[in-house]
Amino acid sequence: MTHPAKDLSHSELRQRTVDGRGLADIRLLQMDDGPGRGQRLLQCRNAVGVTIEIAVDRGFDIASLLWRGVNIGWNSANALPWPLNSADAENGVGFYRNFDGFIVTCGLDHIGGAREGDASHFIHKHRKQVYYPLHGRISAQRATISGYGINWECDVPEIWAEAVIRQSSVFGENLVLHRRIKLDVFSGKIRIDDKVENRGFRPTPHAILYHVNFGYPFLNENIRLSGDIDAGLMHTFNAEDKRADDDYVDYFQEFPLKSDRDLVTVGLQNKSFAGDVNLKMSFSCQSLPKFGIWRAFQSGVYALGLEPTNPQIHDEKQKQCLQTLAAQESKNYSLEIEISS
Repeated sequence: MTHPAKDLSHSELRQRTVDGRGLADIRLLQMDDGPGRGQRLLQCRNAVGVTIEIAVDRGFDIASLLWRGVNIGWNSANALPWPLNSADAENGVGFYRNFDGFIVTCGLDHIGGAREGDASHFIHKHRKQVYYPLHGRISAQRATISGYGINWECDVPEIWAEAVIRQSSVFGENLVLHRRIKLDVFSGKIRIDDKVENRGFRPTPHAILYHVNFGYPFLNENIRLSGDIDAGLMHTFNAEDKRADDDYVDYFQEFPLKSDRDLVTVGLQNKSFAGDVNLKMSFSCQSLPKFGIWRAFQSGVYALGLEPTNPQIHDEKQKQCLQTLAAQESKNYSLEIEISS
């Protein structure tokens, strides 16, 4: 459905809603109660019923996604805690004490399980090994906001927010994530554009994973998968029992991408509530060549994760990461999500 205001000029829109808040808004808020007290959120809403919250102090990730008042993203019992628990705690799985939200970025120097790696590339006498906690540290870093607002005068009016997030250590990595998030005013399109830059003067291991998480009620036993992925695995997923189970053991499964184009799309559909909801996620298989699905249907967790990634390549004997960013080198990534009925 086309929004009736979509084809009006900026001047005509201002005649009807002088500051635009009748159609869209973005506000910097601070949580004042509960486990997340003290952290900053950028709350955005558009004209067609999309609301997102950007967790400024948690990697500038998107903490929640609502579609016309219906929850699409995933929420855990952690409730966006602040201050964050140490990622290094509990033998490297402190991540689980913080894990919550629609999009959680993993990296920037490590993804996957906790492990140790060689630190000789940092050439320091007290740093022989690097400890990598589960899924890295970037999601636990505070952002410096570069700006935010609504651009009404571009061809496609958009709500936007930009920030810089740094992951660093003395005699260690100095990696910077430049992130821009935009939400179209008149459609359900959300786009994340990232640049990861090695600001240090030594080569540094690099990997990134977008943990895109879905929860109830969008996630229920009727959800279906589609897109440019292995047809057999997709059919198996769609036929599975997806009800919550007290004894369900979560697992990750890689799904090979199947497309002759660089831009691939993976979709989720649920035709059983809120008038049929369709969600599409698009990304470049050149910059994010691997994709997998995390099933976590255990009662009290009940989550589904879609995970495009630029993975690490390890030399297990030498405990070295073979994928690095050279000094001053950068890589670009983008992820687009579109939701509609």
